[in-house]
Amino acid sequence: MAFLSGFVKSGLSLLGKDASAFPYTIGPKVEWYENQSIWSLHRGTKKEDNSEVSIFTFDVVKNRNMVQLAKHAYKKMRTLRHPDLLRFLDGVENDQAIMIVTDAVEPLSDQLKQNADKNLTLWGLYKIASAIKFINNDCGMVHGNVRISSIFTNKAGEWKLGGFELLDSMKEESPMIMTFGGMIPDANRYASPEIKKSGWTVIKDLPTSATDSFQLGCLIYETYNGHMDSTDKLMSTRGDIPSKMQNVYKLLLTTSPKARIDSERFLDEGLRPQGFFSNEFIQVNLFLENITIKDQSEKDVFFRKLDNVIETFPQEFSIHKILPELINAFEFGAGGPKVLSSIIKVGGHLPDEEYVKVVIPCIIRMYAAPDRGIRMALLEMLPSYVDRLTKKIVNDQIFPHVALGFTDGVPMIREQTIKGILLLVPLLSDRVINYDLLKYLAKLQMDEEPGIRTNTTICLGKIAKHLNAATQKKVLVPAFARSLKDGFHHARIAGLMALNATAEYYDAQDCATRIIPCISLVLLDKEKPVRTQAFKTLDVFIKRVSVFADAMPDTAIVETVASPQVTEGGPGGPGTFARSNSASAAAAGVAGVLGEATKGFAGWAVTSIATRVSSICAHCSITSVLSNDFCMS
Repeated sequence: MAFLSGFVKSGLSLLGKDASAFPYTIGPKVEWYENQSIWSLHRGTKKEDNSEVSIFTFDVVKNRNMVQLAKHAYKKMRTLRHPDLLRFLDGVENDQAIMIVTDAVEPLSDQLKQNADKNLTLWGLYKIASAIKFINNDCGMVHGNVRISSIFTNKAGEWKLGGFELLDSMKEESPMIMTFGGMIPDANRYASPEIKKSGWTVIKDLPTSATDSFQLGCLIYETYNGHMDSTDKLMSTRGDIPSKMQNVYKLLLTTSPKARIDSERFLDEGLRPQGFFSNEFIQVNLFLENITIKDQSEKDVFFRKLDNVIETFPQEFSIHKILPELINAFEFGAGGPKVLSSIIKVGGHLPDEEYVKVVIPCIIRMYAAPDRGIRMALLEMLPSYVDRLTKKIVNDQIFPHVALGFTDGVPMIREQTIKGILLLVPLLSDRVINYDLLKYLAKLQMDEEPGIRTNTTICLGKIAKHLNAATQKKVLVPAFARSLKDGFHHARIAGLMALNATAEYYDAQDCATRIIPCISLVLLDKEKPVRTQAFKTLDVFIKRVSVFADAMPDTAIVETVASPQVTEGGPGGPGTFARSNSASAAAAGVAGVLGEATKGFAGWAVTSIATRVSSICAHCSITSVLSNDFCMS
């Protein structure tokens, strides 16, 4: 912390009295960068929201001879805007320091040292050429400082052109590059042949693009081959420059300034069929950047294709570049359900905190959309993002929209909603589960579609553990008993399976008086799979009742022993006592006879059922028509 504090104090000391008003915290410095530039580069944060920024600082007092360059760069950065230029956010200029605040970036050399992805490198060259085209052709200016040290990468790894110290129009009375061109670090190393021969003033007589085109050629060389000691190597050693790019590369470096191609020609050649920019990665990015002018059929084809290739792209690029473009496309109705899959795939790489900020709001807005296709896609992909949802979000913002699917006129939506709710139930509140959800499921048990009735029964069986005890007792048996009377035999099987799976929630009385009688109704069902499942389920409940019965006392009769009294006649006399004894003996006799008479019957009945169940369990099996990922087992 002391090390970091030193950087902060050092940076703020440059501002003098303006330090307290500066709305950014200056962090660590990129130590080696100031050897290549007139600026010091610091990481920083915005005090208001702690968002990351980069801060370029220039010490006016220590670098008097470079002040004009720093002031010029500050002025140009404030006024010049383009997606491929380093973006100016804020700045301070006083007699002690000049500070420029930009998006959070790193020097390009960091990316190149780390064996950069080939797609990122190609896309980076495309973006720099696009920036140069804007400066030369649209603004009529010369950049004059195109090199690795003037290029930065954002969080996506995308290249941004900075280094505006020399950027100026040749129509100015005294353009910066003509006066100060040689003062930039390593200026001569990147100077074109005509500048080395005639000096910086020659630029005013050259085509506007000539100087920057030559420097673009130097950039290509160093991008693929590393440090360039001298421009003499440019034409003799091409190294790892892609073969498709080499002809155009030579045209950028030709010794005749008027024969050099400009950056627009470089882009056109690269985008030709089979050109060096003609690959999937670049085509995807170009489409996304121009998606607002594409028609719907083109968008549909694009998003289908994107879903198949998105996972092959660099992860950081997909997160910070493609994901925002996809979310933006959805916001403006350019993708519908087809864009969701790609959003979920890319968003899955985000940490939870970022996921909640970036992806969850998009998902919530999708649930609120009336488009059935979006609703279906959300439900189908629910397993991919349900773990990122919180109970509050589900109960307050998602379930009210999901619940609309239970009453949707399209059967597929109703069915998918039933399947989806199984994943959301653990996040739902007790009130929503035991009241709102069960109300919808009760209606769906009478749905006109037999498959929906079947899956509703299965759903009830699976969510039973989330119901409170009172609701379990009140709802489950009637619901499953109803399914046993369904005309669709798969619904009857589902009811039996649900009873089996929820057996632990029923007491002995329910098992004996409500459930076993219901099961007995389908023991002789016309469909064998139903009969087979009925005997399996009956066996479970017979055994369960047997356990309860074995734990019961032998009798509920409370025996009372009367005190012997001998009286002469009347109530309580010897006659009464004798008659009472006789009645007891008779009752005992009858009980004994009945016991002997029913012993064989009862034993036969139980043995028969047990044998039947045992036989079926040993030799029969059931094949469920339900999908494996949606069964009761």
